[in-house]
Amino acid sequence: MPPKVVHGARAIVSITDNTTGKTKPVGIWNNFSYQVTYDVQPAFILGRFSAAELITTGVEPVSITAQGWRVIGHGPFAEGRLTNVKDLLQQEYLILTVHDRQNPDPNAIIARIRGCLPTGTSSTLSAKQLTESTNTYLGLLMDDEDTQNAEPVPFADLP
Repeated sequence: MPPKVVHGARAIVSITDNTTGKTKPVGIWNNFSYQVTYDVQPAFILGRFSAAELITTGVEPVSITAQGWRVIGHGPFAEGRLTNVKDLLQQEYLILTVHDRQNPDPNAIIARIRGCLPTGTSSTLSAKQLTESTNTYLGLLMDDEDTQNAEPVPFADLP
C-alpha cells in the first residue's frame, strides 16, 4: 500500500492562467507554503472577565509563498507569472495548484488556490551559496481534495 502522508517529492505546483486556461507546471520551487486565516472576534459582555462567545466574521485572503532556486531563463516574471508594470491594468487572476503526482487521477489535488495575484518577489545573492528566489501571492479561496470553498448562496458580488 502506498504511503498516505504527503511529502515534497509527491507535490507538483502548477500555475493556470484564467485568461487562456493553460496550466503550466512550475518545477523550480523547493518550498511552497500557503496559509488560510479566519477572522475570529471575541464577544465580551458586562459582568464577565472572559469572552462569552467567539464569532467567525470573515476569511482573509490566502497568503502564498513560493521559494526556489534562481534558474537563468526561468525568472519570477516568466516562471512565477509576476506581472510586468506596463500590464498591471490588464492583470488577470491565476490559479495555483498543488497536485499529488502519486495519484493517477489528473484532478487529484492537495490544494487549489483560486483568484491569485502576485504580490512580490525577492532574491538573495550570497558568496558560496546557491541563489534562491521567493515569490509571494494572495489568493481569494483555497480548495483541497475534499472541499471546494465558495460563498453561501445568495451572496453579494461585484458586477
